[in-house]
Amino acid sequence: MARLKTFLIYALIIIVFYFYSNLMIQIGIKATYRTIEKGEILTSQPKIEVQDAKATYINGYIEGKITNNTQNTINNKYIKIDLYSENDIYLGTKYIKIQNLEVNKEEQFRMAFKYADVKSFKIRLVDEAEDAKEEQFISEEMTTTILFTTIFLLCIAG
Repeated sequence: MARLKTFLIYALIIIVFYFYSNLMIQIGIKATYRTIEKGEILTSQPKIEVQDAKATYINGYIEGKITNNTQNTINNKYIKIDLYSENDIYLGTKYIKIQNLEVNKEEQFRMAFKYADVKSFKIRLVDEAEDAKEEQFISEEMTTTILFTTIFLLCIAG
């Protein structure tokens, strides 16, 4: 009976540790995201609003909504989002396709990106998506550092 009690205590400790570590991981990830303060919307028709724009050192997202305040249905257009670093250095472009947005209707959008240290963005509506090339978002030195850190942490944990 004492062994079963010990086993249950160990199982309970493992379960509590599992949930605690997952909670701490989620809190840690959310804490790394910083609000992108500087953003510019270069179109007034249709109305584009950014509701949330956050970035970490290597990725981020922009959420918002587009409202068709024009007289026509918006079809086969793209929201073009240009991303810039702190010194206004162009990092890359992302596109969101808009299909059949009726007059006076709105649509939510979310665009995730993998660019290093994004500090500002510019948004406009365009007719077609150009061939946007994915830029390298982690330098060679950063990749090496991440690799060695991961191996180090695995050695400590194991």
